[in-house]
Amino acid sequence: MNIKGNAVVLTNGKFDSKSAKTAHGLIRGSSRFNIVAVIDSIFSEKYVHVDENGKIDLLDSVSNIPIFKDFNSFLQSSSKVDYCIIGVASAGGLLPDEMRDDVKLSLKNGISIINGLHSILNEDEELIEISNQSNSKIFDIRASRPRNELSFWSGKIYNVKVPKIVVLGTDCGLGKRTTAKLIVENLEKNKIKSDMVYTGQTGWMQGWEHGFIFDSTLNDFVSGELERAIYECYTSKKQQYILIEGQAALRNPSGPCGSEFLISANVDGVILQHSPKRK
Repeated sequence: MNIKGNAVVLTNGKFDSKSAKTAHGLIRGSSRFNIVAVIDSIFSEKYVHVDENGKIDLLDSVSNIPIFKDFNSFLQSSSKVDYCIIGVASAGGLLPDEMRDDVKLSLKNGISIINGLHSILNEDEELIEISNQSNSKIFDIRASRPRNELSFWSGKIYNVKVPKIVVLGTDCGLGKRTTAKLIVENLEKNKIKSDMVYTGQTGWMQGWEHGFIFDSTLNDFVSGELERAIYECYTSKKQQYILIEGQAALRNPSGPCGSEFLISANVDGVILQHSPKRK
């Protein structure tokens, strides 16, 4: 998908929670989207600031990304955007009812929706009708790809001759993608060629070139898609290191994941993240 441009992010009163990890990731940096504003009723009239280490703060003083209380307030500003991004993860991946009006208002104003939820909004008749009337579009990033486009594991991963490092976590929402991103950026600053393979929707939104959406891929093809993404990353550029974004958690029973990266990706090392305060 050739998608790129200015965007506003919806966080639905959850900007300061781990549920807004998509919003946080995009604010920390994206080559695909230029984030010009956030919409969040609880934190309106504040400004988002990101320091050089990727730490996000909310300020009362003017910074580069303002927060508006609702979509109408944003529309009254001078900011112009091409896309509205749903920046939160919700229970069951469903579109929150309280966010629906903002999504509809976005489409009515010709602003296309970037949806990273499990809910496929292109199957929502009301939203489709609004989209057709306004010539806006709905992009469901987690929509499953056709089976004939998916790769089966072949063993070519053994031809990748550079270190492959995966970032895994003992629990979900520990910052695996952000850690991989920061490591790649620091390696590049030190003139060490490296790249990140994304495995989630936010990584795609950030503009990383190689990867796939792990949790929308048929299980039989997960290993093959992981292998394909790493191999393409390796052959497209002369990398010295490849960082791989892990998914879900090693120990959380609601989303155990890890052996695909350790075995199918034939990784050379693991960065393990853990939150000691969690139980």
